[in-house]
Amino acid sequence: MAKEAVKYFGVDPWKITEKGFDPERSRVSESIFSLGNEYMGTRGFFDEVYSGDSLKGNYFNGVWEDKPITYFEHFKGLSERCCFMINAHNWIYTRIFVNGEELDLNKCEVKDFYRELDMKRGIVTRSFIWKDVKFTFERFISMTERTVAAQKIEMESVGFKGDIKIVAGSDFTPIHEEENRNFWNEIFNENGCIVARTQSSGQRVYCKFGANMAADKYFAEEKKACAEYNITLGNGEKKVFERLSINIAEKDTSIADDKFIAECDIKADTLLKTSYDEYKTAHEGFWADMWNKLDIVIEGDEENQQGVRFCIFNLHQTYHGEDGSLNVGAKGLTGEKYSGWTFWDSETYCLPFYMFNNPQAAKNLIMYRYNTLQQALERAVEQDTKGACYPMVTIDGTESCGVWQHGNLEIHVTAAIAYAVWHYVTNLRDKDFLYNYGARLLVETSRYFASRGGFSPKNGDFGLYGVMGPDEFHMMVNNNTYTNYMVKKMFLYTIEVIEEMKNECPELIPEIEDGELEDWKYKADKMRISYDEETKLFEQHDGYFDLPHIDVNSISPDRVPIYRYWAYDSIFRVNMLKQPDVVLMLFFFSKDFTMEQKKANYDYYEARCFHESSLSPSIHSIMATEIGKDDQAYEYAKYASRIDLDDYNRNTHQGLHITSAAAAWMNIVYGFGGMRTDDEILSFKPTLPKQWKGYQFKILYRGKILTVAIKDGKAKFVLDGEAEPIRIFDKEYNVGKEGIEVEI
Repeated sequence: MAKEAVKYFGVDPWKITEKGFDPERSRVSESIFSLGNEYMGTRGFFDEVYSGDSLKGNYFNGVWEDKPITYFEHFKGLSERCCFMINAHNWIYTRIFVNGEELDLNKCEVKDFYRELDMKRGIVTRSFIWKDVKFTFERFISMTERTVAAQKIEMESVGFKGDIKIVAGSDFTPIHEEENRNFWNEIFNENGCIVARTQSSGQRVYCKFGANMAADKYFAEEKKACAEYNITLGNGEKKVFERLSINIAEKDTSIADDKFIAECDIKADTLLKTSYDEYKTAHEGFWADMWNKLDIVIEGDEENQQGVRFCIFNLHQTYHGEDGSLNVGAKGLTGEKYSGWTFWDSETYCLPFYMFNNPQAAKNLIMYRYNTLQQALERAVEQDTKGACYPMVTIDGTESCGVWQHGNLEIHVTAAIAYAVWHYVTNLRDKDFLYNYGARLLVETSRYFASRGGFSPKNGDFGLYGVMGPDEFHMMVNNNTYTNYMVKKMFLYTIEVIEEMKNECPELIPEIEDGELEDWKYKADKMRISYDEETKLFEQHDGYFDLPHIDVNSISPDRVPIYRYWAYDSIFRVNMLKQPDVVLMLFFFSKDFTMEQKKANYDYYEARCFHESSLSPSIHSIMATEIGKDDQAYEYAKYASRIDLDDYNRNTHQGLHITSAAAAWMNIVYGFGGMRTDDEILSFKPTLPKQWKGYQFKILYRGKILTVAIKDGKAKFVLDGEAEPIRIFDKEYNVGKEGIEVEI
């Protein structure tokens, strides 16, 4: 793989460190030092003014604006409007003056610059010396009280004597960089409290702050609420400024402004009675509990240890299931690229992480799709189909993709919704969810595919025509094997669920038209799955094997990324893949395929994959581990866990790859741990990379913690509760508190 790491941050099992400030890396560092709590997120930009290159990004999950999508000529079925998460207020707005001179690291000389993200505690700190004052900044966004964000500035004299002025406030003036404009109108501004409304969607954000010292004065500027604090610092003295910011988003536009502000005032005043240290202690307690229960420990490889913990940390920051109306954006709350959109990654890559770390969050990911079912039903009508057609990219449940070939052809997104229902219920046995919500999703997605597909006049096969599979380097193809197989499996699962409900809860069965179940069974049986018995290869789509070959290893680095340097249509004329497609199918439904099939298809398609997607390396590592390509598996795993820390794709400055962070977690648990979740019980075939001394991971399985530890040629499994059947190297064991140890 012709991509190289950029080594910049210090390597530590629990921390990300930056010693010395490099302005050329400022945006990358802002992404890496981002903080969030699912509800809101803040990039790691400086508290104080910085006139150099910076994206001062602050975001609320699900707070968006929209704009019309324009085309040279509009056709029926193309999306007409785009929603995008917008840059909100800068709650950490700060200006610092020492003896009248303003601090700006783009202009001022400082010594001993150091910045640190402590993943164990969820705290970012930064320090340096300027004008004989050592400044130490600390910030966190509370994981236990979602509206609270906190800032601390410690000022210690190292030979200084004089005056320091701090101006602190909340600022709604930042530009949303992707659109090059600001989207907020101020509606209230008084005594450190400011409220603003988005200009189009009408959503509101309230912010009120309080500090540990009395303000000398409050003042308002346009879209800014500020307070001034004057501090005298003597030689050898240390003083501390602490600030809490209460940030409340309201998406319901029907609530009157006066009522909204009054209710927020009461809540904010109550929250401001709790101290900085009390919030910090609770916040640190959240992280301590999480790491204690569900950490991954790697012995002998600090880079991968740091990388995988960074991935786990950001997955919990981005989403922990508190609000079923929210989902996981591809960049989380760390940047504006991909506009805060939810992709199919949520159901295929993120769901497994949450199923085995936070089951309520996993359920809420699917409930998000149930809660936006009406939009999917309406989208299907626009596509001249029945049932539910889910959007390629979305915030509010409507299609926001203005690139028609993705928004209209990537129908595997809808299959991923049904797959998520099956995957979740199979492993968590949540029949209440299945009967009350999941069954409706299964019926409507099956109805969609039954109407979206067609029969070949040549041989009578049923298939899906004019599609784009997970590999986005091939568009308007017929019978993408991954998509067809997913749909076949979901047809059959839907029928199975309805038959089960006839016995268990007939009153909850969604409305089924006469003959529909028989129709879905017939179409599943007739589904085209292109397979060569002699070579054991599945053809990615009709005609793929006839495409001209290109050696992906011969592509010059100055011609990547592909979308930037290749003529767009030239991408589709060769057999190069963007990311796994057939290989992904072999992973998702592992028990359906033989080792011979897995080896043949992995070898064939891996040689043609350029890994332009951040989702690609982990799946290749997982499958390489299964078929015994250990060295290749390790290299892909390292790339996956450190894709942002080492800026492999040269785009970390845009924000973090949150959904591929979930794939990096899968890399350890499904890859080296050999876990598979496509059967009624968990199965494992663990291996130990030769570069490691050992490793351990924990998962939450049906309400109990399963610990898997691999070391010295042995794998030990311990479940902290009533024993459960688990398959290890194809042999079934009842694993409980006493544990099971096997040779690997």
